[in-house]
Amino acid sequence: MTLIGNLFGQLFGDSASEFEARGDQFASVNNWRQAHGEYVRALQKTSRSSPAFRRLEAKLDEARVQSFDSLIEDIHSRIDVREYTFAAEQIEAARELVASAENKERLEACVERLRGAGRYEPRPAATLVPQAPGDEQSAEPVRARNELRTARPAARTEPKPKNANESASAAARSADLGRLLEAARVADHDPKQTFMRLLEGMPLEDKESRAALGPLYQAAALALAEGDAAGAAELLARLRTERPESRIVFYDLGDALQAAGKHDDAVKLYIQRLDLFPDEWQTWYDLAQVLWNMDEKTQAQQVIDAGTRRCPRSGHLVAQSGVFLVKSGQMREALEKFYLALQLDEFDDAGLYHTIATLHQQLGDEEKAKRGYLKALELQPRSIGAQLDYAEMLLNTQDGRGALAILETAFRTLRAGGAKRVYRAYASYLSSRAHLMLGEREMALLAVSRALEDNDQTWMTPALQAQRLAVLSV
Repeated sequence: MTLIGNLFGQLFGDSASEFEARGDQFASVNNWRQAHGEYVRALQKTSRSSPAFRRLEAKLDEARVQSFDSLIEDIHSRIDVREYTFAAEQIEAARELVASAENKERLEACVERLRGAGRYEPRPAATLVPQAPGDEQSAEPVRARNELRTARPAARTEPKPKNANESASAAARSADLGRLLEAARVADHDPKQTFMRLLEGMPLEDKESRAALGPLYQAAALALAEGDAAGAAELLARLRTERPESRIVFYDLGDALQAAGKHDDAVKLYIQRLDLFPDEWQTWYDLAQVLWNMDEKTQAQQVIDAGTRRCPRSGHLVAQSGVFLVKSGQMREALEKFYLALQLDEFDDAGLYHTIATLHQQLGDEEKAKRGYLKALELQPRSIGAQLDYAEMLLNTQDGRGALAILETAFRTLRAGGAKRVYRAYASYLSSRAHLMLGEREMALLAVSRALEDNDQTWMTPALQAQRLAVLSV
């Protein structure tokens, strides 16, 4: 009977197992809203007497909870950036997922916050306001009329004259604020504070090691951060005579020399260290990099091969050998190197899985590419590059719904802050393509319009304009 059911599903529509598998895929990338919808469809196709029914019910309950939490987070973030219309739509979507009194209270808090902005009217809001006699204009929706009403400026009131106590309090407050602002300005120009900000995100041990190198290292790090690579190299060279045992100073000096364009000096530096420490994989790695940048590609590959023989367990060297093969156009040989690197020294790198997925996509192996992207996102769920590349691959395979599921996660990552505008523009561009593929013209036009607003890259402008024309022509 199971076999017959599966065949029926393939002939006359998706089976419950296929809906469940898609739900699991969406859940694996934390897109719980799409997962919830797929589990609902799976449950509708599953008999209550089936052993799978309870399993699907449990998955559906988890997806409902997670979907509600993500919607509440999304509503607050959209209110923060004044996207009131979208916030109102998300509130209505969240109402369908309320499963407890606590959830209802959290949703009502969102409603109150949106009402405070004068931007919320519960649906249905498409009821038309009766027209006044003689009014020849078309009626407006209630919500639109109310929004216009709340947007009108309040009547101007003259400020009350301040008494002596209020004036003294204002003067004291102004003095306190002035003192705080001046302290912040001084701290902003304090080299030590600036240096510590450069170390943010590093492990504590690395921070302590760099701070212990003293003022000369701090000055070099600040110079390099400000673009004075030559000055940084000079300071680090002086510090190396004082701290010849420091690996941090050595490798930072090599980076500074390369940034200053002194590639020959960097090569000499790395060769000197390899004479003393031939089993240090990072020196082989950096030497190969600088040779490649000098267009000495054959020597760079020879250095990587020699380093791999000296350090056979270094996944970094094997992976870099694969990178050189990719740059030389040898895709399949590069894949072999990348897979070998993953087996060495627990070299489980999200960026490497991303690269593997991209190569499989270029070679036409979509299933392996999909697995690579999902593994990259499993290791680094907030990787916006992997999210966008995966979404684009799904679009190229005509999976518009899947692409929108990934893009929803990508937009959540972008709203968290810190991403470049080009990512926002490209995400909106991909969203427009997905909506157009699904026949959702209005959403496609909105997405490409946002992409044009966010775009600050000249190379992307023709593609965005072409997408806008494609939407308008539908």
